[in-house]
Amino acid sequence: MRPVPALITLVLAPTLAHAWGPVGHRIVAETAALLVQDDLPRSWGPLLGRHRFQLGVYAFLPDAVFRNIDGAGGKIEAPTHILELDASGKVAGRGGSVPWRTAQFLGRARDRLGGVVRVPGGFLGGARSEGDAHRIFLGLLELGLMAHYSGDAAVPFHASPDWNGYEVGQGGIHFYFENDCVDALEPGLAADVLAAARKNRARWMSAWGAGAERPVDLVLALLRDSRDAAARVAAADLRYAVTKRSDPGTETPAARKPAAAACPSMRRLLVERLAKGAVATASLWETALPAGADFSGGADFQLSDMALDPAYVPPDYGTPSLP
Repeated sequence: MRPVPALITLVLAPTLAHAWGPVGHRIVAETAALLVQDDLPRSWGPLLGRHRFQLGVYAFLPDAVFRNIDGAGGKIEAPTHILELDASGKVAGRGGSVPWRTAQFLGRARDRLGGVVRVPGGFLGGARSEGDAHRIFLGLLELGLMAHYSGDAAVPFHASPDWNGYEVGQGGIHFYFENDCVDALEPGLAADVLAAARKNRARWMSAWGAGAERPVDLVLALLRDSRDAAARVAAADLRYAVTKRSDPGTETPAARKPAAAACPSMRRLLVERLAKGAVATASLWETALPAGADFSGGADFQLSDMALDPAYVPPDYGTPSLP
């Protein structure tokens, strides 16, 4: 597997949206950072809040980069973004490994940040930093990458065997709902997502019945929630967006209204899915943030870049060993 190239090349390179597009993944990660800021106002919260843009950029790299460097045209990376479930909650269709992939990156972030003793102050370059500053720089990268996978678990059609509506004549629903609608409704969508996440976080976590200290269980609970939401999204798509259904069982797209016309009627569903992804992400992140770090001189700590180490290589694919 090749090292990750320079970030500017990655961001400008054309990419195909496979779930949340870049805007959706940015909303999930930035919202999660603000939730952590709410929870940990005297330690890691403000630091993550100040770096929420970086976290949002990192959260899109698995689609923008990893799919292109797995050595198999994305076929090895792709299953790590999904876990298809049948109506009973059992693994179906193409399977997948997103709960374990999420836990894998969370463990890497915990390893990076666990050695932080003192958060430095000032405006520093991350890529050329040393010591605790560099550990934080690398830890933020791993947290952002993790947010991609936990965000994907909130996508209804990442948990459904009928991953793009082909079986029911709604071909293209996956990309329309999770990419086109997000782009059509933002700016303004992110503020609603943050409000929904703050309002419903405790209730959702209780309903999922899995603590963030068990990352695989939490992601599995979110995936079951996503699988249940797929039917609601499909019904809304038929009611508000589809103008001509595709032939069931064929991989052809249905005809739909422009996103700007139909997606406002689907806004509540979209806000819910993005907010649930952010809630799960924030809860998982907090388990990787060491409690004993000294923040007495780090109130103004800010990394000035998002550069990636050219030697960075994603961890092995397949079902990882749990941290």
